[in-house]
Amino acid sequence: MEGVTTNVKVMGGLNESLVVNMIRRRGPISRVDIAKLTGLTAPTVTNVSGKLIEAGLIQEYMVGEYSGGRRPVLLKANSEMVNMIIVDIRSKEIKGYLINGELEVAEEICHDIRKIDKDKILSLVEDTIAKCYASENGKLAMAIGIIVRGPVMSREGLSLFSPSTGWHNVPLKYIMEEKFRLPVFVENDMRAMALGAYHYGPYRDIKNAVFLGVGGGIGSGIILNGELYRGLGDSAGEIGHTVVDVNGPACSCGNFGCLEAMASETALIVMVTKAIEEGESSLLYEMVESNINAIKPEHIYAAAGDGDLLAIRALQHVGRYLGMGAANIINIFNPQLVLIGGGIVKGQQFIEETMKEVIKERALGNCYSSTRIEFSTEGRRAALKGIVDLVMEGIFFSLK
Repeated sequence: MEGVTTNVKVMGGLNESLVVNMIRRRGPISRVDIAKLTGLTAPTVTNVSGKLIEAGLIQEYMVGEYSGGRRPVLLKANSEMVNMIIVDIRSKEIKGYLINGELEVAEEICHDIRKIDKDKILSLVEDTIAKCYASENGKLAMAIGIIVRGPVMSREGLSLFSPSTGWHNVPLKYIMEEKFRLPVFVENDMRAMALGAYHYGPYRDIKNAVFLGVGGGIGSGIILNGELYRGLGDSAGEIGHTVVDVNGPACSCGNFGCLEAMASETALIVMVTKAIEEGESSLLYEMVESNINAIKPEHIYAAAGDGDLLAIRALQHVGRYLGMGAANIINIFNPQLVLIGGGIVKGQQFIEETMKEVIKERALGNCYSSTRIEFSTEGRRAALKGIVDLVMEGIFFSLK
């Protein structure tokens, strides 16, 4: 497939980039629909698609359904149009992938990063990329994508603060481009999840949406007019650090009563642990064999499923504050969709009703009436889709 990858470099101009990005996100798709969605003329789409087929980047896939007139020929992306190396830096592990544009994984590497210092973690990132690159298919990689927790400046590829690694102002893009001589794209995990859910889920016809990711922390990705909104300093979406209780507990950011301190999985663990320490009975105590420091979110979801009153009450408490956070989102952005994702989705049955009640009470009626509230079960798969999309968009638009 070396010829296919090489031919990406001869794509040409903006129209080629628009068409190939539309096909890889929406394919199989007809030339007529491409013209409607991009605003390009039908002859332009025909000419551009012919060039892309000749280059091996796309292919005529199948004949579409009859809707009057000639049945359309549908186009789809060639799965090997771009090969890339993706590194996903999670809270407990690093996962590396050699992957193509259709999210087909050729190589996968995993490193445990618990109890490892920040410098060693950076070395492991380099090692993960090097191992993927050294594989037989790795030589075809055109770019590197890195997913990292915490706020980032994506354009600069700078990790401002990553709670899972302890990094502060680490120039990931610069470091990895210097070492591997490939373009590097860096994104926050919540924004990557938003991009993946939006472009490759059932929501791509929605123009305004907010993805609220709730795990160990809380972050978001904001889609406005079909584009990821980054803000002036590339820091938009830190909804987890909006204050929902002025008398609330300390947050990792140094403030008090932030949404993250009240409704994240970390907050959930703190809540049940404190209750057990104060003498409240719970199945959780037996689940962790009396070691309450070993309680994890999965234990709480399981206990709630078994009818444990403490676990259920804690999840409902989280639901109330998530409802407040979502109501604020709705009042500020008036989106068509608020999509809840992350680990907290495992407790959906215990938080959804409470959350929606609070939203209905606190959001303005004219804003709330037009907003869908849904849960996403894709988890990290959405983030992988999102970073692949970001890398491919960066490659194609950089070549125009």
